Amino acid sequence: MCMYNATRPIAPKTKNVTLGKEKSSERASFLPKNLINKAPSHPTAKLMALIVTSSPFPTMEIDYKKGVKYLVENSKKMKMVPSQFVLPIPEDEMPSLAIEGSTPVIDLSGLNGPDEQRLSTIHAISSACAQWGFFMVSNHGIRTSIMEEMLKVVEEFFNLPLEEKMRYCSENVMDPVIYGTSFNTTGKHALHWRDFFRHYGGLVPQSYHFWPDNPPKYKQVAKEYLKEVWQLKIKIFRAISEGLGLDPDYIERSLGDEGTQMIASNYYPTCPEPNKTLGLAPHSDQSGLTILMDNGVPGLQIKHNQTWYSVPHVPGTFVVNLGDYLEILSNGKYKSVEHRAVVNAEAARISIAVGHGPEMDTIVQPASPLIKEKSERKYRPIVYKDYVRAQQSTTKRGKVTLDEIMNNNI
Repeated sequence: MCMYNATRPIAPKTKNVTLGKEKSSERASFLPKNLINKAPSHPTAKLMALIVTSSPFPTMEIDYKKGVKYLVENSKKMKMVPSQFVLPIPEDEMPSLAIEGSTPVIDLSGLNGPDEQRLSTIHAISSACAQWGFFMVSNHGIRTSIMEEMLKVVEEFFNLPLEEKMRYCSENVMDPVIYGTSFNTTGKHALHWRDFFRHYGGLVPQSYHFWPDNPPKYKQVAKEYLKEVWQLKIKIFRAISEGLGLDPDYIERSLGDEGTQMIASNYYPTCPEPNKTLGLAPHSDQSGLTILMDNGVPGLQIKHNQTWYSVPHVPGTFVVNLGDYLEILSNGKYKSVEHRAVVNAEAARISIAVGHGPEMDTIVQPASPLIKEKSERKYRPIVYKDYVRAQQSTTKRGKVTLDEIMNNNI
């Protein structure tokens, strides 16, 4: 959600961070609309009013439209979460209650090994897709140096002056470059403890000229990073296709000429009451595959068998989330993972998620080789652009957009 308009004008080391306890009960074909200055009378400027902090300054006004990072940095003695950020989290789903369990970690070097080893790796990926909708990968082939550089330029971006970041403010979820806070919908909803910056990528990114010139190295680093992640997703998609009994290139072909690549960088500031709010509420990704890394501060939790698990930070690895597109294409054999981002009181967390899906005009539906009878289709066809717009615009969380296109007779 973009809550502000302005005139256009190093990743930390890994550390153990514990969640605070509750203190009371506690493609670029789109026009760059986001680069057009909006008048102060724009409806967004009227959507939210100034709020008053709970304590210790009862008369101090904070303009949360400027983002959570700005709020925290200008309220250094904040002791409580402002009421607009308090979320109705069920008692048995409090972030601090998540299980510190083992999650699947798969060595991708096996895909380049002898047939037996390669098939074993494909089986491990298939099993993780079916049971978890999630896994971590090591020996993925992406240079550590470019991972570190990407984290650094993203941190530098979020540390830019407010006016510089707000050049990219937009409420149109389909715009090629967007900076905002909470999540990007104008519908009424409780706020989330998160600022974000996202834009399209691709081997030849057509939105490249919209990417920020500041930090100076951002364009160069992001372009190189997204190119390497692109190659990684091809490797993973081929393994997933084989695991479904499809031709290795089936999923990649289903995406269109290039498909869609989107990077979303997230900044979660420290929070005085971590159990009262979330960086992102439970949701699934609309893409086929999301490849994510962070700055070493924990905060990602996934839902498995109705239980929340905290995902550990393993240096040098990537987290891989299955999205709704793959659940639909597999006709439900593989599941998109419901996940959320939690916050903490000790250190700011940065995560960089790169989603890969089909071209926007693609009709999303189960893969025909997996369907013998029409009645076996568990999901109704939908144009991917329409699905993205619906998923990104709703104030409802979880997997509600996916649920809405399920066939009721299955």
